[in-house]
Amino acid sequence: MSKKKYTAAERAEHCVLDLEAAVYQAAMKPRGTLGSICETFGLTYNTAVLQVNPKRTCHTLSPMLIEQVLSATQSPLIMDAICCAHGNAAWFLLPDADNQSDEIFDIAMLGQKFADLNSTSLDAYADKIIEPDEFASIQKDAQALQRHIQTIVENARINMERNNDK
Repeated sequence: MSKKKYTAAERAEHCVLDLEAAVYQAAMKPRGTLGSICETFGLTYNTAVLQVNPKRTCHTLSPMLIEQVLSATQSPLIMDAICCAHGNAAWFLLPDADNQSDEIFDIAMLGQKFADLNSTSLDAYADKIIEPDEFASIQKDAQALQRHIQTIVENARINMERNNDK
């Protein structure tokens, strides 16, 4: 995979993005998302477009707008960007307590997430040189694996509490 350069769309799909790019992808893809966010939160659309566009420097991305985009889209791109910027953090969605998930399926999916990280890492290390896009791909797969592990642990805790009432 050495020297592979992703397009912006491929980078959004395969890599962890920086926060500005993640907010842009979350707000602008699919089309009409930012308009809906502006309508919901009473924002001026033209100003919001300038704020979320990482190529425009005339307006800066405010923490309030990041929160609003995250609240409206629930975008994993934004959460991955924040966790990777921290460097020693991960996130996961709390499972719905009313949802009886299939624990066996979750454990099987854990193997798939690990295999994805393993494959991405082996491809990146094939030439002994890690390119920025390769590193971002490794980060994305690692975040997905960590999220899945935490979901399994949380589901186990819920199961324990539900079945061991004292």
